[in-house]
Amino acid sequence: MRSPDDYEDIGRCLAWAARPREIPTRNAELHRLVTRYVEEPDFAAAVERVFAGAGLDLAVDVRDGIIVTARNHSPLRLTVSDVSKRAPQHHRAVIGVVLLALARTAYPESAMLDDPDRMVVFTTQSVVDTLDRIATTLKESSADDTDIDDDLIEAWRRWIDLTTTRPDARRRSPGDRPGIVNRVCKVLAESGYLTFKGETDGGVWSARPRLRHAVTMLSDDSEFFRLVNDLADRAADETAGEEH
Repeated sequence: MRSPDDYEDIGRCLAWAARPREIPTRNAELHRLVTRYVEEPDFAAAVERVFAGAGLDLAVDVRDGIIVTARNHSPLRLTVSDVSKRAPQHHRAVIGVVLLALARTAYPESAMLDDPDRMVVFTTQSVVDTLDRIATTLKESSADDTDIDDDLIEAWRRWIDLTTTRPDARRRSPGDRPGIVNRVCKVLAESGYLTFKGETDGGVWSARPRLRHAVTMLSDDSEFFRLVNDLADRAADETAGEEH
């Protein structure tokens, strides 16, 4: 039978999981909980059962702390609707493809997801460029590729319809292409997936451990993400061919 301290510590693990910006080196209690999880297998198993009941996949690391990613059925997951609820209706179809393109830009090679020491930094403009290349490739492919989903084609058409702007433009609009990407990045930063680093090229963002774990799950579970990656690879190959 578990002691009251065990149940309280499991609850504390849940509380710290909701603060993904915190790391063990900055907080003594979080350091204690992570150490206990690592050193006490029975306690770790109990924590994992509670998290699993909430639809959460758990990763505990002595450096990164307590990181959770929510499964599709979990009421605690961050959904596309959460990101787009303040966006105009005609922008909402684009939010999902922005999220996928952001993941692709941050981790263009799957091997990067296996390297926790890799520092991932990208700009708003780099995500815009990825989206532009994929949209162009998809537009050219959609005429003779009947396997591409109509909703996906519509989302990319919505992206193409958005206003373009220079990355160094003095006046920014939340409704143009960089503006939509920045809106998504800001929500992800508030949720502990990204950190804002500067204004270069529309915005500079670094990935936090939570993003790496989320993209790992996405690459395992999402056919949509794999399709976006295939299109991005095709666009990159075509661009390389044009340069030669």
